[in-house]
Amino acid sequence: MEKVKCGRPVAVIGSYAVGMTIACGHFPAAGETVPGRNFEMMHGGKGSNQAVAAARLGGNVLFAGCVGCDSFGDMCMDLMKEEGITGSYIVRSETGRSTGVGLIYVNEEGENEIVIDLAANEELSAGDIDRMVPALKECSLVLMQLEINMDTVIYTAEKCRELGIPFVLNPAPYRQMPEKLPGLCDYLIPNQTEARLMLGLDARSEISDEEAASRIWEMGAGCVIMTLGADGALIVDKTGMTKVDGIRVNAVDTTGAGDTFCGSFCVALAEGKDTKEAVALAVKAAGLSVTKYGVIQSIPYRKEVDSIG
Repeated sequence: MEKVKCGRPVAVIGSYAVGMTIACGHFPAAGETVPGRNFEMMHGGKGSNQAVAAARLGGNVLFAGCVGCDSFGDMCMDLMKEEGITGSYIVRSETGRSTGVGLIYVNEEGENEIVIDLAANEELSAGDIDRMVPALKECSLVLMQLEINMDTVIYTAEKCRELGIPFVLNPAPYRQMPEKLPGLCDYLIPNQTEARLMLGLDARSEISDEEAASRIWEMGAGCVIMTLGADGALIVDKTGMTKVDGIRVNAVDTTGAGDTFCGSFCVALAEGKDTKEAVALAVKAAGLSVTKYGVIQSIPYRKEVDSIG
């Protein structure tokens, strides 16, 4: 791994989970046992993924979350150590909850069925955030997602506003948010689907991306960055709307591209880049990530991203 660390620390607060995938000929019916193949167990959780992305892009990263007192929790700690991420604010469940897990079944048509138990992730509390305050005061920004307790997300956003620390939210996986939360965000980073759901629309609504991004910005966020997959990203702030184009790649697996984008964007901000420059870096990193299978395996390092013209 690369050891270069740039700028003030980036705090990523969120989830860690272990993903377990198995392929099968067809999904089992009630009471049916079917043979499987190609079992894989891998690191996951949007918070952890974003922390790894930030670290690989050269960021000085602090990760906070809650895991179980089990071997999967040990895996989380090992990952942070391997990636050079400060994990001193990762707490262990005090109520006996397990580390978060996701069970993924994939049939021959490539369709999947997923069962997720966030488990210990939901236990991260306001008290845990309060214990982080001395470290947060030294950070350039805080990045969060929605795979932990919503009350803790809101509390952290309010604490960041109180301390004058930029707060970045990736509203994923989407779930209903309190009306005040967008207004507490200095940067809000939804994808096209999440943006439509935030507006109370169907995920496949034909509203234009430009209108969706503008309407979300009107909810009060300082800046909205809507990711557009291969097409790049839209930036909406008080100066207007800007489009940053994607890069041309041979995509094989888009899983984790959004996490790579968010972590990379935050590192660029910590380095002092302006919003458009930060988005441009993040678009490159996310583009590279889809050229490989997996999530952690696909997150690029800074030298790979910088090699793209």
